Amino acid sequence: MILYFIFIFFSFHCYFSFEIVPPANELLALNNFVQKFNLSIGSDYCSIFHCNTTNGSLINGLFFTANSIQYTPIGAKISVSDLIQFTSINSIFLDGFEIEYEFIYHKFPNCESLYYSNTRGEMVINKTLPDYTTIDIGCKGLEGTEFKLSYISSKTINFNLYGGNVNFIADAPMPKHLQNLILKTKNIPDFKNFVLEGLFILIDKDFNTSSLSYYNTIGAKSISLMTNNELNLPCEFLGDRLVSNDNNYRDSFENGFLAPINNEPIDLAKLNYIKLELRNVGPLFNIQQNSKNVFPIKTGNNTVYLKFNNGNISQIHPLSQFGNAAYISVVNSSIAGDLGPYEPNNGLTRRLYDFANNFITGTIDPSWCNSLLIVKNNRMNGTIPSCFTCYFNFPINVVSSPSAETYYEGFQGNNFDNLDLNIKCTTFAPQIERIQDRTLHIFGNDIGFDCSFYKINDIGECNSFKIIEFGKSYECLSSLSFKDSKYIKINFKYPFDKDYYFPLIKRSPIISSVNFLNNNNLQVNGSYFSSYLGHVSQIISISNLIFEILDSSDFFTIQAIPIQTVPIEKLENSNSNTNTFDLLTLTTNSKITRVYINSSSINDKVCKNDCTDNDHGICNLYLGTCVCLDDFVGDDCSLLNFFITSVQPSTTNGGEAIFFGSFLEPTNNISLTIGGIDCPITFNSSDTIKCIAQPGNGIKTVILKLNNKIFTGVDIYKYIELSIPCPNKCSNNGYCNSTTGICKCNKGFTLYDCSALINTDNGSGNNNNGGGGTNTTIDPGTGSTNITDSQTHFQIYLKSLIEVDINNNEVKSYSLLKNWIFNKTENEIEPNKYILKQQLVNNTSPNSNGCIITSTIEEIKDKNGKEFTFAGTSFIVSSGSIKFTISIANYIYQSNLNTLKLELISSVDKIDKINNCNSKDTEIDTTNVNDLSTFNYIKISKNNKIFSGRFINKVLSDGRSTFFTTNARNDSNSIIVSLNLPHCINECLIDPDFSVLISNDFKSECDDDSSRKWFLPVVIIVPILGSTLLFIVFFILYKKSTTLKIMLHATKLKKLNNNK
Repeated sequence: MILYFIFIFFSFHCYFSFEIVPPANELLALNNFVQKFNLSIGSDYCSIFHCNTTNGSLINGLFFTANSIQYTPIGAKISVSDLIQFTSINSIFLDGFEIEYEFIYHKFPNCESLYYSNTRGEMVINKTLPDYTTIDIGCKGLEGTEFKLSYISSKTINFNLYGGNVNFIADAPMPKHLQNLILKTKNIPDFKNFVLEGLFILIDKDFNTSSLSYYNTIGAKSISLMTNNELNLPCEFLGDRLVSNDNNYRDSFENGFLAPINNEPIDLAKLNYIKLELRNVGPLFNIQQNSKNVFPIKTGNNTVYLKFNNGNISQIHPLSQFGNAAYISVVNSSIAGDLGPYEPNNGLTRRLYDFANNFITGTIDPSWCNSLLIVKNNRMNGTIPSCFTCYFNFPINVVSSPSAETYYEGFQGNNFDNLDLNIKCTTFAPQIERIQDRTLHIFGNDIGFDCSFYKINDIGECNSFKIIEFGKSYECLSSLSFKDSKYIKINFKYPFDKDYYFPLIKRSPIISSVNFLNNNNLQVNGSYFSSYLGHVSQIISISNLIFEILDSSDFFTIQAIPIQTVPIEKLENSNSNTNTFDLLTLTTNSKITRVYINSSSINDKVCKNDCTDNDHGICNLYLGTCVCLDDFVGDDCSLLNFFITSVQPSTTNGGEAIFFGSFLEPTNNISLTIGGIDCPITFNSSDTIKCIAQPGNGIKTVILKLNNKIFTGVDIYKYIELSIPCPNKCSNNGYCNSTTGICKCNKGFTLYDCSALINTDNGSGNNNNGGGGTNTTIDPGTGSTNITDSQTHFQIYLKSLIEVDINNNEVKSYSLLKNWIFNKTENEIEPNKYILKQQLVNNTSPNSNGCIITSTIEEIKDKNGKEFTFAGTSFIVSSGSIKFTISIANYIYQSNLNTLKLELISSVDKIDKINNCNSKDTEIDTTNVNDLSTFNYIKISKNNKIFSGRFINKVLSDGRSTFFTTNARNDSNSIIVSLNLPHCINECLIDPDFSVLISNDFKSECDDDSSRKWFLPVVIIVPILGSTLLFIVFFILYKKSTTLKIMLHATKLKKLNNNK
């Protein structure tokens, strides 16, 4: 394949070389140059140089190498005329030629770089060189000559001068743009605090060491000093480096050094060395302490990279002698003795020690796992710790050019007994915790040295990481957010290039299926198992068998084989679903997950919500049903079996109070308070509690405690008043029944407080609907009731059903304004009933079809009306009225502590825009909404018509009467009434009623208006059944007829009441 691509490459190259040739003048110049210097490069120049594809002119670099074997004619030199024709090149490379004097000072247009390599003969440099960006001069003929700083053009950025030793003279300020300077010089001149990016100095035996006194004038960020022979320099000048707070120095030295004169370490701590390389220090550069050769320099805390090679240091300890750099290389430096334990210092969390090619003996203590270590080619033995063996293939990329490329290579050349690339890593044990949305804590045993290799959820990585404990604990900051993640996937790459899954939440494992394979081998599928064998402790058993979990198991699957028998575990639960099934128990740390299975079949029917995370019940995976623990109920065991559904309170004098609901098993460890006052319990069972309430009045909150369980019933207890006042004292126009709080109005007066006179303006007109009666219609699409004449439109409808928590915060809300379906009743005995239904979306369970709301509309045709009884109170619905029954059945609560709130809207709109004698603004009165009374009242007045509503403050909860509260809020034309229902299990029943009547000021005919007469009291009575709501509409006809119409998609379905 490689040969194929080479063939294709040369085919294309040859194709273009045949098609493109240099222009005639350049072609002639090339032929002359080749002939002049006897070069053997062929004549296909565009295959050697880059040619412009349009005109063939040579572009980019022009490079020539002289023939070193037959250089003829002798003495031929490159002149300006040889290359003057090449006007489009940007650089010239000349290797092994003699150069004419004029050529050195000629500037070729468009050329930015000029390189002279291995230049023959002499080069005379005695004035300023051309304005090239880069000039590189390698010429032995410069040996012994003077080179002045003024010879470098002010436009030159990079200047290199080598080959021959020169005497460098700084006779002028530093060239303006000069950044990098390479010199082979016999001396260091006074640079007068020049600031360079880099200075590279080559010296040999003729170097004037006294010029080192100018070393402290060098302002370069990087200085390199190199020699090609065994030249030992005095070391004291190292401490004379020019100090600048703005620079981080990177210096390197290839020469040897003499020992410090005063046998004290050279103090470099004050210098800002980021990188310091002493590559060939020699045998003399050390200090003597207790007959030991000790490290001769001190570096500062800013030093990151320290190389001290080819020296003579006696021993490793103390490690602090090498300073605090992150990379410390002391290679080939005669170090002997045992490696000893690791000595962390100065709090640095990661450090690489390179001790290759020494004479270190002994073993590697496990404490060295807190560092990176290279001990290649020493005399060590024993066992390499697993923190290194697991990462033998890991690249050592902390620095460039370490003495070993991998950790396996870093331990070669010794006598270790486990230096084997195929050794199995069994100690890799990472753990994961979420610290913040984008930050993970990655910790554990032998988790590696570099988080930048980690791949998170396939696309993320550790953009940066903080080392907490090297090799064991890191904080990883990722570009991904883990805020909503329940678990994550990480590929560590080393030591295993595979995906691991880790939970970010604390929960029990989820078992979704259990299957038996051959030889009773077990496979359990699900999630939140141990990420790998040993990640967390796991034990799995089925009835009398305990299993061994295999290392092929992971986060989603457990593979196991039976190993021994244990006693059969029996669960104290009488549910018949458990009698024929085996109990599988998975213990993960302190969490236990249990499921029932059929050992001879496939078990993969998942239970709802895992029976509430396996904490409230046990899933039967064969049937797909939950077996709830004693304290919980529901198809997913989410409901706490502990709540109050209804209350029979005492009077204000105190006495026995009875509470009904679900209270688990009878116990003595139970208490109840009413309004914070203890109510001593006289009796308790699983569904009834009796206690003696203290005297009091008003509405109170009940708190029930059982062991560590608490139920709070906010405002569910109302003391029974011995005497109940009537609203507004019946306005002195009636008699007050203090037992019920209901007014009986005197003749001629009406309304709940007897405040309204009965209208006697009968008017005239034909006795039919077209003659001016009202239309009362039902809209099956919205379920609303509309009472309309030519002037006014009253409307009543259910707005929403809301589930609220103990703090009255909304948990879930269902709009009731649409989605009704119309059905005609099939009961021939009651032909005057029509049914509207809707099913609440997302309120279902496996054992229930969900919550269905039913609105039943009934016309009352009995001549004497029809009697109804609610909570011990009887009332008559008169003939011609319409009764609505709203049923809310099978509601599925999110929690047993939650309750329902039903919102109703009563509104009024003006239809006739003419300002006639009956026109009046809307007036709304909610001052009689008072839960301390037996009833709450609302009133809307408009155009001399009065719409009123009455709400009994009792609800039948599971057939028992109990108190509930009512709230009302209003805007300019409507009232929203909220009925705060208790937590009914089977049925809730409430009974508000509404009426519309005519004000005494109403006139059937205006002097200037022929308006049709309107007089129709209407009553709507509303019980809630299961939760059920009854609307009863009374039509009291007064010289006018009324028609009830059912409308569906603007079509009249049925005329319920014929004209009379």
